Amino acid sequence: MDSSSTRHSPKTRTVRNPSPNTVLAVLAVGTFLAPLDSSIVNIALPYIAQDLKVSLTAVSWVATAYLLTSAALLLSMGRVGDMWGLRNLYVWGLLIFGAGSAACALSHTLPVLLGARVLQAVGAAMLFAAGPAIVVRTFPPKKRGAALGIVSLAVAAGLTVGPALGGVLVGTFGWQSIFIINIPLSVVAAGIAWFVLSEEPPAGESFDMLGAVLAGGALLSLLGAVTEVETYGIGSIEIIGALLATVFLGVSFVWWERQATHPMVDMRLFRSRAFSAGLGAAVLAYMAMFSVIFTMPFYLLGAKGLPATFAGLLLTATPLAMAALAPFVGRLTDTIGSRLLSTVGLVVLAAGLVVISTLHANSAPWFIGLALFIVGCGMAIFQTPNTAAVMQATPRARAGVGSAFVAEARNIGMMLGIALTAAIVTLQMGGSAGALEATGLLEPSVAAMLIAGMSFAMRVSAGLALIGAALSWFFRDDTASKVEQER
Repeated sequence: MDSSSTRHSPKTRTVRNPSPNTVLAVLAVGTFLAPLDSSIVNIALPYIAQDLKVSLTAVSWVATAYLLTSAALLLSMGRVGDMWGLRNLYVWGLLIFGAGSAACALSHTLPVLLGARVLQAVGAAMLFAAGPAIVVRTFPPKKRGAALGIVSLAVAAGLTVGPALGGVLVGTFGWQSIFIINIPLSVVAAGIAWFVLSEEPPAGESFDMLGAVLAGGALLSLLGAVTEVETYGIGSIEIIGALLATVFLGVSFVWWERQATHPMVDMRLFRSRAFSAGLGAAVLAYMAMFSVIFTMPFYLLGAKGLPATFAGLLLTATPLAMAALAPFVGRLTDTIGSRLLSTVGLVVLAAGLVVISTLHANSAPWFIGLALFIVGCGMAIFQTPNTAAVMQATPRARAGVGSAFVAEARNIGMMLGIALTAAIVTLQMGGSAGALEATGLLEPSVAAMLIAGMSFAMRVSAGLALIGAALSWFFRDDTASKVEQER
């Protein structure tokens, strides 16, 4: 009997032979809820501002606090999962997320709501860190890609379905409803997860508190700078100070992790080309994808003047493509490995971005939908193989940290992509950028500047996707996958 079989013997499980489909369903719920809540809240912000009598600038922190908190805690939660047990991390993540959702729904002031969102984000970080790691520890290598395909689909669905679902809930039941729906799902999923998921013995290592503080501080200062760069300006003392703090904390973190007896992050992970190149490609891929997610609503509503319902239907082309391809790509990953698929996915993504860069005020809706569908195909072909490569390059004892890095790459890419695209479009529009805050059809001259800015941003993003493709092809191989399958 090999070491893997020993670790997963019936003595370490809370139930006998749980259905893999049941395990995957429970994981899908958690990995859907956390990204859903990061996207669903945006459409509710004006209603929250009106109800709580605060400015739109102040209420934007309802979204920002969630993103920053979850990003800052991801690595720490991954390490906690490796030490404490992934089942414990996942179950408590669901319960804390549900408790935070209830607190959000009951909030009557902005400070209370922000505190509740932070609590939600703690649970979300636990879920993000546990999900792919549980897949690695539950499914054998030859079935792992298919399982990760479902998990990737759940994450993508949460990020893309949020705005449309939020609009229906807010318009029908009020802004509190976007939080209330999380409560029963979280509680039921936590109960099932407790009886279904494997229980593994604690690692018996101490938690690296200083490493957690340094890593969290570095990520918080970096993403804070990215979030506020449009407010203060790239050359402001606030942004420069935040970036300097990021460098100082990051260097200190690397130095400390090399000295620590039980480091939060084993820096030897980055010696693996599959691990390092996979994370780098993921950051670039999400930067490219979120340039589309950020700009398309402005284009469809402001430049094209489409009804909101029709624009929403067009935007579903991307998640529909991901939903259609993700399971198939996952199974294909188990057969041919990750290198070719992840590279092809980023090339297809770049092609979709180039097509979007050709859009103009009179582009046919079917052509727009086709371009968005190509983008979704590219991400679907890339996402699962890349995640599989990173996780297969991560030692089983560090699966939680590996899973956290995958989610961290997504968060960083998402926020960097939005910030970069916003900067490009704003510079292109100059003094007319304020028109983006208005609703309805833009003036033709303003719409032309918006389209020009979007076109340039899409070409830049296509370049980023191609750099990611080069990382996937030239700086990574499937050695880690082959070693894993041989164990």
